Amino acid sequence: MHYLMMTNSDSKIDRLLKGAGYFYIWHRIGAVAALILGILMCLLCKPISVYAAQVDSQDPVRIVIDPGHGGENLGADHNGYLEKEMSLIVAESMRDELEKYEGIEVYMTRTEDVDMSLEERVDYAEDVGADFFFCLHFNMSSEHDMYGAECWISAYGENYARGMDFSKIEMRALTDLGLYDRGIKTRLGNKGNYYGVLRMADLAGIPAVIIEHCHLDNVNDEPFYDHHDWLVKYGKLDATAVAMYYGLKSEELGVDYSDQSYEPTPVPTDVVRPDDTPPDYISVVYGEPYETERGMWIDAELTATDPDSRMLYYSYSTDGGLHWSERYRWQDDQGQLIGDAILSDTIHTAIPVSSDRDMYVMFKVYNLFNLDTDSEVFYIQKTVSDGDIYTEGSEGSVQAAPDGEYEEYTEIERGESTEEAPVHTELGNLSGVMLFGLIAVLLLAVLLVTGIFIYVIVDHKRN
Repeated sequence: MHYLMMTNSDSKIDRLLKGAGYFYIWHRIGAVAALILGILMCLLCKPISVYAAQVDSQDPVRIVIDPGHGGENLGADHNGYLEKEMSLIVAESMRDELEKYEGIEVYMTRTEDVDMSLEERVDYAEDVGADFFFCLHFNMSSEHDMYGAECWISAYGENYARGMDFSKIEMRALTDLGLYDRGIKTRLGNKGNYYGVLRMADLAGIPAVIIEHCHLDNVNDEPFYDHHDWLVKYGKLDATAVAMYYGLKSEELGVDYSDQSYEPTPVPTDVVRPDDTPPDYISVVYGEPYETERGMWIDAELTATDPDSRMLYYSYSTDGGLHWSERYRWQDDQGQLIGDAILSDTIHTAIPVSSDRDMYVMFKVYNLFNLDTDSEVFYIQKTVSDGDIYTEGSEGSVQAAPDGEYEEYTEIERGESTEEAPVHTELGNLSGVMLFGLIAVLLLAVLLVTGIFIYVIVDHKRN
């Protein structure tokens, strides 16, 4: 009896030790798995602030500056200003400034007044091994009613992300000068990117950006290009944006951007399509008319929404849409831009009220891609003999004339249809997040198989 009791006791102890061994093994496996998974989750979830564009410190950065147009291709032509001449001055200033930095080689597609095809420009960039291709331009619009600076980038993959990262730095610098922010945009044609230089740069594997510094044909932008010093300033500004993007330093200039960082744009897995629909909503709340030294005015609160892009301008009509005012910035009632991206849906403004005629007031809002939506008509009766003004919120009887969609004028490329581009679905466009996720799954699978294998071996030996 005593022997049997000892045997049963040993059996219980053996089972406890066996269970403890299994627990210890699985505890270690679980700890390792948790550690690896935690590291991967940090990489996946935490924004990485690095210079994604930096190359091996042993190799210099090679950039190509492309002054737009040249020769018989004048580009924008307004009041004696020629885009082909202006872009060359900016490019030379940009080159001279960049050559003061260490670790960079600078090339230009043209240094004289000669015409070059888009193919020749991109081929040159490919021949010199360019890391980035910068196309310098000035803008005009068909109705001469647009103003501000903008950047155009590729709609695809790594070149979209690289273009966006640089353009954010560039646009911040341009708006700091006082230029209006028209955004960083893509545009598609039936061959992919609408602009040929971006399309060809994609084929060559070179990130590219088209910089439209300002509009030559609008009074709002005239102070930003009306003398030579402004063009030199643009060149230095563009060069500084490149230096900040690549984290360069210059002993001559006494600047060091190597400690600059930013959150890189995720590489898209699909084509980044531009907004092709107008704002889907606009409403206006009118105040009571009031008298000032400049005459009678009425306040208006504008609210407009667009799920795909922000508001850019607004204009108004006092005759039911037959004629429209100039375009005004989408600003708050203090005349300040609302944040970096001007994302507010509501702004406040005031318009003059006529004492000579009835008014049929309408507002028009424009999104980032120049697509517009009109408000309903608001009727304001002209001043009567006792000096009072009567207003009614009902729709007026004036029929607005058809108002065509505003189409931007550009000298970069014409004749392209804006049909939808084919979707890019190559494996090469997979984002880093997806790759990290795949690696995480594979590692966990390996750990699971290893754990099962160890369990079987230990169980076999103990039995």
